[in-house]
Amino acid sequence: MLSPQHRKWKLMQTTSLTTPLASNTTTRLHEIDGLRVTLFGLLMLYHTGMLYVAGWDWHFKSQYQTKLLTNIMLWSNQWRMLMLFLLSGAALALFFRHAYKWRAVGKRLTQLLLPLLLGMFVVVVPQVYVEVNSRHLFDSPDFWHFWYIYLNQQSPEFDDHNMHLTWNHLWYLPYLFVYTLLIALLYPLLRSRPMQLTWQWLSSRLALWQLILLPILVFYLNRLTLRADYPVTHNLVEDWFNHGRSFFSFLLGFGLMHMLNLWRTLNTVRWYLLLAALLTYSFTLFVFHGGKLGGDIMAPAINGFFWAANSWLWVLCVIAWGQTWFTRPSKWVGYLNARVFCFYLLHQTLIILFSYWLTPFKLGAFIEPMVVILLVTIGCWVLFELIKPIPGMRVLFGIQLSSRK
Repeated sequence: MLSPQHRKWKLMQTTSLTTPLASNTTTRLHEIDGLRVTLFGLLMLYHTGMLYVAGWDWHFKSQYQTKLLTNIMLWSNQWRMLMLFLLSGAALALFFRHAYKWRAVGKRLTQLLLPLLLGMFVVVVPQVYVEVNSRHLFDSPDFWHFWYIYLNQQSPEFDDHNMHLTWNHLWYLPYLFVYTLLIALLYPLLRSRPMQLTWQWLSSRLALWQLILLPILVFYLNRLTLRADYPVTHNLVEDWFNHGRSFFSFLLGFGLMHMLNLWRTLNTVRWYLLLAALLTYSFTLFVFHGGKLGGDIMAPAINGFFWAANSWLWVLCVIAWGQTWFTRPSKWVGYLNARVFCFYLLHQTLIILFSYWLTPFKLGAFIEPMVVILLVTIGCWVLFELIKPIPGMRVLFGIQLSSRK
């Protein structure tokens, strides 16, 4: 008969969770559901903040801009997407454990590809329209004429502005598509007997301090070697610095699901992680606002190391606290979890459209963002409810009725 501790370990080994798309698995790591909902909510607030933060270029900017938002925006800017890719890798590991068949893999890839295509051809078009008109890049008599120009790859109006068939905020989807396909192709090797022994060895030998320090070194080396030559562009075939950190985060999430005992230990050091993350964030603020360590040759290396540490420590901190906050099933988390992917597709377009529409009303620096957030939230909910009953549209917007509510 299994001991209670052994039964708990066996349960952890068979636990699964939702992916960035909905999953039909039966048991979940509750912190992943909660963190997924929280991250997408943070993403919506972040993109709203991009309207108002001074000095940061974006598709459209409000007439009310302030530098006071810079520090808040910088905080989540450093780790938010890394966390999302880590959760995606973790989800894929647990999905493959239960459903590694090429038919299931193909369905999962389709659930990424179809919303991406819809987004590029339909959803992001109003964003580009507002950007073109607000910047007076060229004249278009109406939106429909503009849409034709946008879809026409030979149209000369866009040649100087590189806006043909953009994916804008949906860049996460093609990256995730490629990463998922790579892991799917390699998965027979990853689940082979030698790799199973390797996972077991790592799970028993890898210490918590190594989980904290080693990824920081990898993120630092990625920053040191690639950032200057390949800055973040969201161009899938040239974005090597971004791939380095995003794919590595994805792999970390995938690997940690084979070492769940190590994953669970993060909760025990959550206060230490929070303190360390706050210290590194204080340093990044110091540097971001012009602080210098002097002219010593070691200063750039120390600076780069602390920026890399800040990103990873916040990822670990959020996971650790998520394990504290989300310990049991929640109806609200389940309800939102079924909707966040559709909201993700729609939210930035609604943010830009509503803020553009509200500009002439001059509501003020406090009321306008509150109204934008309210309208975007209502807009996402209404559109979700309108789309959900329509089978073809439901698939295009990534709505999975079979997921837990």
